[in-house]
Amino acid sequence: MNEILSFSGQLPEHFDAAFAEIGPELGFARAGQGGLSVALRQGGCLRAERRADSVVVTWAEPVQVYRALSLLRQHWAEDAFCIEETPCFETTGMMFDVSRNAVLQPDTLRFFLRKMAMMGLNLGMMYTEDTYEVPGQPYFGYQRGRYSADELRALDDYADMLGIELCPCIQTLGHLNRALHWPALAHLKDNEEVLLADDAQTYAFLEELIAAAAAPYRSKRIHIGMDEAHGIGLGAHLRRHGYEDPHTIIRRHLSRVLEITRRHGLSAMMWSDMYFRPDSPTDGYYDSGMPSAEAVAAVQPDVTLVYWD
Repeated sequence: MNEILSFSGQLPEHFDAAFAEIGPELGFARAGQGGLSVALRQGGCLRAERRADSVVVTWAEPVQVYRALSLLRQHWAEDAFCIEETPCFETTGMMFDVSRNAVLQPDTLRFFLRKMAMMGLNLGMMYTEDTYEVPGQPYFGYQRGRYSADELRALDDYADMLGIELCPCIQTLGHLNRALHWPALAHLKDNEEVLLADDAQTYAFLEELIAAAAAPYRSKRIHIGMDEAHGIGLGAHLRRHGYEDPHTIIRRHLSRVLEITRRHGLSAMMWSDMYFRPDSPTDGYYDSGMPSAEAVAAVQPDVTLVYWD
């Protein structure tokens, strides 16, 4: 049987719809009167205090309300408690890797978003290599179970209802073998995994990818990937231009990608491992003396580096 709660005070936007999703997960139902009184007020850090006949919840951002409800369920048998939580980071969350074989069904992602809300996590990243729809690119994600723009838009609406920011996490250099193996995209290959830098067709293609990836989301963040671009500059690029230090190619390529993200009003993040791996004598990430001066010089100032290892 569900426990009955009645709410008053400063409810976050979309609370009615969000509680309809979160309540059953926690065994709570809502009534206008009766049951345990829960008063909500906005301001300060997350604080949940129970007295004998009521609960007072202070919240700074909407997702903390659903975190507080999970704390209430956890301590339901206690007559009185007071719990405060101050996040150490502005954003805390998880990345959904939906690029391994078939993608997760949207309902499964909604299940995880509800669990995130109950943990107070406020950022989700949709890691999609070629598993999202790109208008004009029928072979991008072909036969892979890619998400349509409408499906992603609906997921973003659902996350926003719960106080979670959902953002695209894509690839703009390596990790694109599932797309590049199609003959229709073969002209964009440096090697089997990596896009051909310094080619105008590559940047026209990336303009399409970035625009399509960002369109379904409210977030102005985008993760542009660029990790594990092994062999960059050693395939078609080498045949066309001769040998060049990988850091120089990456810097030039990143500059072009950031021009695109800026045009779309996006703040970019990227994995930073390729500032280490090309310099390694053991083909690793932890040799002494890394990153090199060349790697440091290749870093662009207006991208957030994320070390994935």
